[in-house]
Amino acid sequence: MSLGRSIHSNKPSMLGTAVSHVTNIASDPLLTGALLYLLTRGPPRLRAKLLAPFQSSGLPVFTNTSAGVARLTKLISVLKLLTSLNVLRRANTALNTLAWSNWTLPWRSNGTAWQFGPQRREVVLITGGSSGFGYEMVKAFAPHAKVVVIDIVAFPDELARLPGVFFYQGDLSDTPALEELCERIKEEHGTVSVLINNAGIGVGKTLLETTNAESQKLFQVNLISHMVLIRAFVPGMLAQRKGHIVTIASMASFVPAPGLIDYCISKVGALYLTEGLRAEALAHYGPAGSSLCTTSIHPSWHATGILASAGKDLLDKHGIVPDPPTRVSEVVLKQVLKGRSGRVCVPRSQERYMGVRGLPRWVQDLVFGLVGRGSGRAGTFRELADEHGKSGGRV
Repeated sequence: MSLGRSIHSNKPSMLGTAVSHVTNIASDPLLTGALLYLLTRGPPRLRAKLLAPFQSSGLPVFTNTSAGVARLTKLISVLKLLTSLNVLRRANTALNTLAWSNWTLPWRSNGTAWQFGPQRREVVLITGGSSGFGYEMVKAFAPHAKVVVIDIVAFPDELARLPGVFFYQGDLSDTPALEELCERIKEEHGTVSVLINNAGIGVGKTLLETTNAESQKLFQVNLISHMVLIRAFVPGMLAQRKGHIVTIASMASFVPAPGLIDYCISKVGALYLTEGLRAEALAHYGPAGSSLCTTSIHPSWHATGILASAGKDLLDKHGIVPDPPTRVSEVVLKQVLKGRSGRVCVPRSQERYMGVRGLPRWVQDLVFGLVGRGSGRAGTFRELADEHGKSGGRV
């Protein structure tokens, strides 16, 4: 399996869908626990009725023979194991949810209540709002808040016509100019309560082919600008005890893709910046810090930027079926409106790749097709990166 193919498609197959349904059933502690109870402690009449279809001549699985009893005993053992694991998994999920809520129960929130709605009392700042994910997020947030957009690219007319949307043209790689622009935004719109660091660029070359100037600009846009904006707007969030920082990272935060190394490094940094900010807020800013929400979003293949420039033939060659960018904007909107922090992969099925860094080196190389590289495997990202570089590098 190549590095590209390992996360090649967002569209499940029929077999994958069937397996998913079976997995969902087997991973529900209420279902496995109820079945276990019926088979071990349930009323004899109900148990007999449950087993009857599997004791007939047509399906003689759990017959009253030594072999049938042995099979039933094995099933009960499996159900005990599944139920125990499922209960532990649910407990882990509950504790993670509590942790992402900054260890604060919902009915004991330390923060000020959010005021999203048609009155547009909250201010949402989105970088890179002229295209891609940012374009969709501007449309999504416009009915709920005042939306401020920073982008170096001209703003589309259809977005400019939306009520409560304000556009500022600016270069995120120019730190002094960005600092001035932040002060202007605070003067004209007040406290920004939601900061969405969405803008990003890619170079689309190997590390040795990339110039120092190209790498520097990429890190300025993809990472340093995040820090500039956080320093500018988070103090106001802490003062009002209400704020949310959303980082549009990538599955590249977890997968080192050949031909996109500097991009991957920037996305690892974006992830650590988001989670590091959360840690500092809890450690240094008391109740105000615990009211701060932080979310990193990790999209897989979506029809924006690098894929938009690749062309259908190249996508088909590598089996890539991209999702629409609205999938990401919908997730971000839901996270913000509900005041949730988190680390979210889009689609959720990609979460299995978050732990790939913990696998042994040889396993990672096999999974990502890096064994026998001389044969030309693992070229998905490189081909996409080449096409993307021709289009100007916007992601």
